[in-house]
Amino acid sequence: MAEMILTNAVAVKEANVISKELGKQVTYNFAIASGGSLAAPTSAVDSIAGLDQFGDVADPILRSNTQPSVAIKVIDHKHNAIYAWSLDRLQQQLQRMHNLTTYIDRPSYTQHFSSDEPFYDSPPPEYSFIGNALISLAPLSRKLSSSSTVPIFCRYTAEAIGSCRVDIKLVGAQLPSKYANASSASTRASSPVPGTIPAGTKLNFFLTVDSVKGLSSHDFSAVHMQVRLSSLVGGTVTSEEVFPSTAVEIDHASLSELKFRRSFTVVASSKVLNHLRQGYAPIEFFASLKPMYLERMERWDEMREQKQNYVSSSSSAYASSSSNSSSLPAPPSDSLASSPRTTMTSASLPPMRRSENDFVVEQTHDVVAWLQICELAPDGSYTPVPVISQGSVDPGAFSLHQGLQRRIVVQLSSNSGQQLPWLEFTKVRIGNVRLLDAKSRLHDSTSKALVTLALQKEQKLEFKPDGTGALTAEALWDSSVHDSVLLNRVTAANQRIILQLTWSVAVEICQEPVQFSMDVAIAMHARDASPPSRILTFFGSNKILAKTSTLFNVKLSPPLTRSAKDLWRLDTSEKYVRGEETLGVWKPRGISVVEDYDRLITTERRAADVQPDTLVWKADDILRRSVQLWQKQFGHRGKIVLSQEPDPEESTPTSNIKRWQNGDGFNKYISETKVVPRTDTATKKGHLLIMTDASQNTWERRWFVLRRPYLHMFAHSNELEELGIISLFGVNVESDPLKESLLGKPHSFTLFTASNSHALAAPNLKELQSWTTKLDPTRLPA
Repeated sequence: MAEMILTNAVAVKEANVISKELGKQVTYNFAIASGGSLAAPTSAVDSIAGLDQFGDVADPILRSNTQPSVAIKVIDHKHNAIYAWSLDRLQQQLQRMHNLTTYIDRPSYTQHFSSDEPFYDSPPPEYSFIGNALISLAPLSRKLSSSSTVPIFCRYTAEAIGSCRVDIKLVGAQLPSKYANASSASTRASSPVPGTIPAGTKLNFFLTVDSVKGLSSHDFSAVHMQVRLSSLVGGTVTSEEVFPSTAVEIDHASLSELKFRRSFTVVASSKVLNHLRQGYAPIEFFASLKPMYLERMERWDEMREQKQNYVSSSSSAYASSSSNSSSLPAPPSDSLASSPRTTMTSASLPPMRRSENDFVVEQTHDVVAWLQICELAPDGSYTPVPVISQGSVDPGAFSLHQGLQRRIVVQLSSNSGQQLPWLEFTKVRIGNVRLLDAKSRLHDSTSKALVTLALQKEQKLEFKPDGTGALTAEALWDSSVHDSVLLNRVTAANQRIILQLTWSVAVEICQEPVQFSMDVAIAMHARDASPPSRILTFFGSNKILAKTSTLFNVKLSPPLTRSAKDLWRLDTSEKYVRGEETLGVWKPRGISVVEDYDRLITTERRAADVQPDTLVWKADDILRRSVQLWQKQFGHRGKIVLSQEPDPEESTPTSNIKRWQNGDGFNKYISETKVVPRTDTATKKGHLLIMTDASQNTWERRWFVLRRPYLHMFAHSNELEELGIISLFGVNVESDPLKESLLGKPHSFTLFTASNSHALAAPNLKELQSWTTKLDPTRLPA
């Protein structure tokens, strides 16, 4: 869970930046979702009120978890609610947020997007989960009644926010027939083990919850509690039942009116008995929240991180012992939050910012693949065949001729440059031949196998001065090896042959070669067929190209199995996100979330066990219990120490990063690729100058086409020869007279992206303002 928190911190930060920029009045931060009945608690009163008429809005991934997992706490100021999302849900919502910011200046597009759906639950809950009281079920397994006062713990802060009295009164225990008959014929106890009940016993008991204290009317306007059937009998129930109390408006009524009383009849199977002996039942509390409570939740997160940073810096400065460094920090005090400068000394100041090279975080790269198919010409050279494209979303179909030798040329280009240190092509395969008919129906064929092509020995690898990287390879292709009639015969008009082309590229920082896969369309013509006429380009949107292009998104993820000492390398909380300045002192929660949850589980279970242990000791032999207590081991033999700071006893982090990455290859990245769909809508087009070599002050005039979220570069305005693609995710545009004088070009501006930076120059001031506004629409004036 600590690894998941550190690796997803940048996504949480980005969601908060977008929410802040668009004024959505919602913040996101990490939390731990308990498994089982507390995985995704929702109010049954909301269900009765009909708020779930369109289905349960609880996150299905969280709801199905049986073990604790990392969740996202959504503090919704607009609807005065708090609820939880899974990490998968956050990624989905974040993509929808990107759509809003990408097309913010395109009303014709944004009208199809819900401006609120990416940020909130729909519909938002009226009653939010605020905490639970935990009770032990052990007395029921021994036919004992119990009454105790237990604290109500907030699962977001791991602190007690109130208390309540829980009374379990056993009314009757009907034994199975075999034990009932034995008891009538003998004076011996009917239970096989003294003080316990056998499987099959029918238990009838009353559960009463009252004397609720501590819940303030300043935080909540109405409160109710509820009990789930699964929390009493375990996960053996076929359908969940929830029993809520009546909601009490504490603004106008006393908190003492909040009560719950219900009788339960349970048949204690072996699984139910095991749950009664070892399990706990939460009493869930829900409330209609007030703005003061939401603000306090946000302040608590900030103070908790300040406390964590203070403890970490103090530990590093004074090189505290391992026992002290593994102890959990206390909740933050108000004095620390109000005057941190007076508390910290010069010896405990935060350390200097670490180099980004010390961290091993998930990387995302955009790779454009240009594909050419070359055929043998009469002069003995291999020339590219024409590609007929029917529009900007159509990659085109290669016009091939029967009976000619062919070569496939694959050229890769990336704006990441040395950040994606590819080495060579290791394998190229082609196959899976299919027919696309005139009605756009895809027909399978018998030739589905992928054939490995022979690679030419010479491959071209280049890292250019403008920060881009290129890799080119040629492979020999003989279409007859597929033994497919679709490739042997002439393709009919308005039909295409679709093949699957895959290749592997070795990358220095990856465990295995990165796999790419795309579909290629061809049309087979007679050997003496003439090339397509240029007249076709004058009618409609047809174009004759020399190559086809496909854009890939490559995600490199670090493996999550490693030493706890290297856990800090996964931290993405310091990774820059454009616009993070609007967040001020806010930062995502760190591993303190896991520590708080660990402390919460220990504290609430100890509190729940106090009264049951007292009852059991009265009923059992104290000597036997003492012996068992002596033989019992508490806690873990070796506690894992979590830290977001490097070990001060080790050598410098920078000197260890190469050893850590390249030691045995296990710690290298895991790759995942996907094809980025094409779009036909251009936001803006025009000529710009781009600096291609800063050392020589070389500028080139190119034609740019903005298709969100990418900026395409072409050699000419006819858009036949594509030269590169720039990703605009996290873009930041800067333009001022000082930079213009530095670059020596009027009307110039700088484009900063996540992978590279580019210096561009517009022909005039009007075009400069237009381009900077279109490239970064979130900077539009209000």
